[in-house]
Amino acid sequence: MDFKSQIATTRDQSKILLSLGLKPETADMVYHHTNSRVKSLEWELQTKPPTLRGKYWTPERIAKLESPFHKHPDGTLMTGEEIFDALWGKDVPAWSLDRLLEIMPKSITQSNRQNADFAMNSDGTFWFISYEELGYDMKHQEMNIGSFDTAICMIRWLIHNNHLNPEYLKDKP
Repeated sequence: MDFKSQIATTRDQSKILLSLGLKPETADMVYHHTNSRVKSLEWELQTKPPTLRGKYWTPERIAKLESPFHKHPDGTLMTGEEIFDALWGKDVPAWSLDRLLEIMPKSITQSNRQNADFAMNSDGTFWFISYEELGYDMKHQEMNIGSFDTAICMIRWLIHNNHLNPEYLKDKP
């Protein structure tokens, strides 16, 4: 047997989700940049949400991060902002498949028609995610070899068609 299970979006897949407007705080994992000189150890997948500015890390708390242990190459002390950026600034949010499925609506309400219900299956080669009326009338379907790629394509469609809960999306400027 040759299992190659993916447990979270790759950094590239995560960047696609962020570019679509998904809020980083919806992620349930994070790729933490370790500053390792060894290329294969440069990024570490951590099973915790990303550390972000906001509710907990307010500007006041970040300012208190000043420490004699964090210095610039010339020996001057870093500010709290610089320390925050050095510790978490390069981190990339990551989503498990479970989290991506939680984000997608279980059904799409339609006017003068039955709801289109979420369905996901595989034929052994491809993964299919669809929204179907009464189990057979297809409203929309995405298909891809990888389950994560299929989920990302469906999230793209949901966003472009205003079916994704807006609380999962960044406010548009």
